[in-house]
Amino acid sequence: MKTNLRLIGGKRLQSPNNIYTRPTTLRVREALFNILNNKVENCNWLDLFSGTGAISCEAYNHGARKIIAIEKNKNNSKICLKNLLSLQDIDNRKNDIDVICKDVLTWTKPNYERNLSSKIIDLNKLKFDFVYLDPPYNGNFHELVLSQIFNCNFLKKDSTVICEHSPNLIIKTSTLWETIDVRDYGQSRLSFLINVQHT
Repeated sequence: MKTNLRLIGGKRLQSPNNIYTRPTTLRVREALFNILNNKVENCNWLDLFSGTGAISCEAYNHGARKIIAIEKNKNNSKICLKNLLSLQDIDNRKNDIDVICKDVLTWTKPNYERNLSSKIIDLNKLKFDFVYLDPPYNGNFHELVLSQIFNCNFLKKDSTVICEHSPNLIIKTSTLWETIDVRDYGQSRLSFLINVQHT
């Protein structure tokens, strides 16, 4: 287990000791939360392909009200939960987080019956303000996941979907979403998308 992963502010997180997990870099996380600023406060945050949970932890530290993280790798999902449970004041907020060990491609299907591991958050009533997805850079299913997300009922009209991907990938235009911003940070690109119904 490696502990060289750090949050904004310096807190150490655990990460698996393998070459297959690629946590979002500190530079990208700092840039992201500088862009979002105080919009994160009291928001509902969905973290897809959450890995070690670094993004979920940053969202928590920036004031997110509800956080749901989806990660299909059992070991990574355990690390994600452990990292979240290590955060300040978490004893009073355990009901506000949920880490689900599930394949994102399955969980985001529009007609999929989504259950939460804790059964505390009513997902039928919960709508997300922000959705962050960080699929494997060498995968080819970014647009499939985006299509499923924008066809689901868990977005608000003004929700923002943030996709982290390689700068070599250009997310195509769609009748479902509009790209409102693109930022490059070395080997990572952040694309910010909104529902076309919002424009």
